[in-house]
Order: sequence, then structure tokens, then C-alpha cells
Amino acid sequence: MRYTQLILSLFLLFTFVIALPTPAPIDAVAAQAAADKNKKNANKGNNGNKGKTTAKANTNGKKPAADGDKCAAAKKLANGIEKNIAAQRQEQSDVAKIKSIVSKDKVDKNEFDQAKQKFLGTINNGIKIRQENQQITFQGNAATAGLKKVADAQGKELKQAKDLKGNKDDLTTIAQLEKEFAGGIEQNQKNKQD
Repeated sequence: MRYTQLILSLFLLFTFVIALPTPAPIDAVAAQAAADKNKKNANKGNNGNKGKTTAKANTNGKKPAADGDKCAAAKKLANGIEKNIAAQRQEQSDVAKIKSIVSKDKVDKNEFDQAKQKFLGTINNGIKIRQENQQITFQGNAATAGLKKVADAQGKELKQAKDLKGNKDDLTTIAQLEKEFAGGIEQNQKNKQD
């Protein structure tokens, strides 16, 4: 008796699972919506094409053009943000070099000036990359606000870097820059996920 009850219960469960609706692929929904829209428009206008659907179903597995453009922009933006993260890692390396120079008892002014110029160039390169990334973003992209935060931080970092004098007093500014670069990398990683 128990085996019969178990088999019937499993059969009933299996029947319910099969009867559950499954979500339609987005491409099929988009193609159907386009076909319905064209059919509706054809019925409105009496242009001899009444009742015929002129749009072809999207059977190639690609998203509609608007989504495709956003997808391409998102990929390009992710690559750009990755470049910005690489620039920030270079900024960390450059500021570490400056830190080692100004930590010495006798600072070589020429060595400091060269390291500072390289550091400023790296920061400016990061700013340029971020500006390019901001041009890629599209309306409604969650990374837009994050890129604004990065822009504000980069402006502050550039000012701090320009104010470096080449002595031990720079160590507090350098410590602040190190924190900001780490925070910038973290923010850009969030931007990339958005």
C-alpha cells in the first residue's frame, strides 16, 4: 500500500512540475513584441499590407540593436575601467618610489624631480582614461556616479602630487595618497561590476 502511495505522489509531483510555466527567452519575447507592433501598425494604416507582418523574427540569437549597443558600450567601459585600475596601480608604484626617495637622510633633488614628473604623468594618464570612460557611459548606467567619484578623487590627488616638495614633510601627503589610490582601485572595481 505504501509503495502505491509513493508512486502516485511522485507522479502527481512530476505532473505539477511539468505544468509550471517556464520563462520565454528574451529574444523570442522581443521578436514577438516587434511582430505584434508591426501587425498593429499595419492594421492602423490601410497601405495594402493589412494583416501581414513585415518584421522578421530575430532568429540569430542576438539582442535588439539598442541592447546590443549598450552591451558593446558596457564591454568597452569595463576594458577602460581595467586600464584605469592599471594606471592606479602604476600611481601606487610611482608614489612608493617617491616615498623611498624622500625617506632618505639626504634627498637627491634631481631624482625626486624625475620621479615627481613621472608620477604626475601617470596621474594625468589616469585622468585621461577616466574621461574616455565617462564618454562611453550611457544614460542609466550605474557606473556613471562611480566615475564621478573617481574624477573628484583624481583632481584632489593631482593637487596633492603637485604640492610635493621633496622632503620628509611629504610623508603625510604620501600616506594620504596611498590610501586614496587604494580607495580609487576599490571604487573602479565597483564601477566595473556596475
